[in-house]
Amino acid sequence: MKRIDNVYIRTEALVHHPNNPRKNLGDLTELEKSIEKNGILQNLTVIPKDKDGNDIDYDHATNFWVLIGNRRFEAGKKILEEFPANIIEGLSEREQLSIMLEENMQRNDLTIIEQAEGFQMMLDLGETVEGIVEKTGFSESTVYHRLNIAKLDKKTLKQRYNDNEFQLNITDLYELERIKEQKE
Repeated sequence: MKRIDNVYIRTEALVHHPNNPRKNLGDLTELEKSIEKNGILQNLTVIPKDKDGNDIDYDHATNFWVLIGNRRFEAGKKILEEFPANIIEGLSEREQLSIMLEENMQRNDLTIIEQAEGFQMMLDLGETVEGIVEKTGFSESTVYHRLNIAKLDKKTLKQRYNDNEFQLNITDLYELERIKEQKE
């Protein structure tokens, strides 16, 4: 792994990481105003990619995927021509996902569904439950609960989660994970 700090990257060369577990960036109004007034106060963390999304070294990169700082990037991309960034080369897909999950878990603003999908992605990439526990600080039982939630029908779950007339809570999700047959 190689790290290059304090580089400026053109806005059009930056792309949200496609596997970022955080799908909803929330209201960016205040962050946009802050960036307009003060600029970017903390560098993005990015990885170099070619136009097809393949890993490549910094000197040959045409794109950079944002690992850390997606809200800052989204809030500032209409305002700024370039962003300060720290570049990390040579990360495996598993390491990339782990970094994004850890950063978002520390902020406590991932939804339970996003956590569940992120944990499942980590498992799919070869991580163990014990590794997830160690990296995220969640208890083993919480990780297992989230992994069970990840097995539920995603389309229906997201519809219910976004339904303003239906309040889906953690108790509901724990009850749903106990159902063995989807039709139930």
